[in-house]
Amino acid sequence: MPGYPIILDLHGRLAVVVGGGAVGRRKVTGLLAAGARVRLISRDPVPPHCWSQPIELHLRSFHPADLDGAALAFAATGVAAVDQAVLAAARERSIPANLAAAPEAGDFTLPAVLHRGDLLIAVATAGQTPALATVVRDRIAASLGPEWGLIVEIAARLRMKNLTTSAENVYSYKVLADLIDSGLAGLLAHRNDEEIDHLLTRICGREITLAGLGLTLPDPMP
Repeated sequence: MPGYPIILDLHGRLAVVVGGGAVGRRKVTGLLAAGARVRLISRDPVPPHCWSQPIELHLRSFHPADLDGAALAFAATGVAAVDQAVLAAARERSIPANLAAAPEAGDFTLPAVLHRGDLLIAVATAGQTPALATVVRDRIAASLGPEWGLIVEIAARLRMKNLTTSAENVYSYKVLADLIDSGLAGLLAHRNDEEIDHLLTRICGREITLAGLGLTLPDPMP
């Protein structure tokens, strides 16, 4: 059954991961990157220095109270009975839970994710075949280089310029589509500042340049 895609703001909110194996550690890494506070429950030792940010680590068995105050729960022990206990405790507390070994049995699944700066692309298969989602994500990654992070920055600065009047409310799609169709990504990848400025001015209809937008190309490209 298809799910409802959302992007959660987890900054400063508590997420609990049960299971400190490779899968659980990947969950912790992703949650820390999203700004969450993380509580990890693991019966097995966790390699030191896994993360540069602090987490709340408990090397013991799971207790239902471990989920108190959490926004999300992740069961990644690989032991069906324990993962089900995490799911049951989460549902008692109205906390959405993810089961790594049986995603269809939990409340949400995790997509394969591609980041290009602030551009985030998620690929999902309703939990049926995560491997295919990863393959599709990697195919997209091959065609969208790091310059797409810069396109997000340019688009955000252009949005603040109010390039069109309310009677010509086409900016948010048409201007960006024209910039991309005219090769903005390739120009950014090759650091062709002069051609980028020319393209921005031609498409946007004003004397718009990278400098005018307060942007400089990083060296080297990210």
